[in-house]
Amino acid sequence: MKIIQSFWSGNLNDLTCNYGWISYKYNWLSWILSSHQLVKFHEEVELYTDRFGYEILIEKLNLPYTKVHVVLDDLNNYPKDLWAVSKIKVYQMQNEPFLHVDGDVFVWESLDAKFKNAAVLTQNLEITADNYKKMWDKISSELLYVPVEMEKYHKAPNNFACNMGVVGGNDIDFFRQYSKTSIDFLDKNIAASSKINCLNFNLFFEQILFYQCAQNMGVKLDFLFDEIYNDGYYDGFAEFQDVPEKKYLHLLGEYKRNPAVCKAMEVYVMRNYPECYSKMSALINEAVGNQNEIEFLNKEKVAELISNFDYELKNKKFLADNYLLKRDLYTEALSNYFKRLVDKEDFNIVLLKGFEVVTGQEEEEASFIEIKELNEVSKKYELDDLDEIALSKIEAGIRYSDFISEMLIHFDYDSEASKKDILVLLNTKLTNYIVLKIIAIYK
Repeated sequence: MKIIQSFWSGNLNDLTCNYGWISYKYNWLSWILSSHQLVKFHEEVELYTDRFGYEILIEKLNLPYTKVHVVLDDLNNYPKDLWAVSKIKVYQMQNEPFLHVDGDVFVWESLDAKFKNAAVLTQNLEITADNYKKMWDKISSELLYVPVEMEKYHKAPNNFACNMGVVGGNDIDFFRQYSKTSIDFLDKNIAASSKINCLNFNLFFEQILFYQCAQNMGVKLDFLFDEIYNDGYYDGFAEFQDVPEKKYLHLLGEYKRNPAVCKAMEVYVMRNYPECYSKMSALINEAVGNQNEIEFLNKEKVAELISNFDYELKNKKFLADNYLLKRDLYTEALSNYFKRLVDKEDFNIVLLKGFEVVTGQEEEEASFIEIKELNEVSKKYELDDLDEIALSKIEAGIRYSDFISEMLIHFDYDSEASKKDILVLLNTKLTNYIVLKIIAIYK
């Protein structure tokens, strides 16, 4: 089963369009990571795009697709906010089993191996938020046409839709029928597009219509995840610190506007796909004016920077040259390393540079740590009493076993079960410090 992706620029031809991300840079980083991870685990990964997408993704970034179709410029008469039309048009073009994967989805295993026999597959079933009915009421009152498949929903809106971060399967007839119905739904209401919220309309002619079509046609849906998620509450889809044990991430919705999540994605690309990262940086620096994006990374340079930081860490003498870059690269996969070491081997914990403790001015005002980020605003972490004790123990450098012994003194416990709960709490704290780049570890 081949993997397909689609990118339509909306006829904007603008490198700095953010496409819903906190910054345009993260949109391109997402495509870099998504495509490389898909190619890593699948033999056929094809891109459907327009001329601008071809210029950036293929000519400039050299993303590793096995085949590219430049076919989406025909959509440029649609309003740019109707972004889902490109996906549906691409479904309509398929003549063989496929899985369409959004550009904000990242995998660490083969999707084909698990779902090659699925008739129709989507990421998951979701319960739509209460405001969907309000959105539909506003939109439907302006529509010129509603397909029969939506009549039941129109009369009594249910709360189900399909999340289509991944969608596809073997039932090509279903996808042809669904795509035709969806495009008709869209085309017959183009005259009303200026009167409705087109961004919201995507939800109805894509996700909700998909579910309604499947119900009407009696098609069995398979899901990548059996859990039914509430729209807007997709916990567990953005934890870069848990990969590769976690096999699937999807930076949908608010994740795209979360600075910490976006930064974690950037550092992952830096460390794992440095040449492509440098191409993106050079593209931005050239097209937008020098943004101080880092252009000099390759695998050898990344290895050198990590090695240098390891030496500095063990000698507790950090050099200012490229400090934040070295710190980010070194700590990128460190939380997983920590989990592997805990309860098996002892190791050293070192307090890093690059942050400042800001003490609350008022009695009830909490202190916090302000952590410097490379080419981004600093992030803040509010300190509680336990944090202040823990960081004071780590400040001079400490072995993990000694840290645990000294911290246990501050707790009252009367059983091994209670002690185990305390250890979980302390290890969670240490994991957070690693992810926040407050501490690092080494054996």
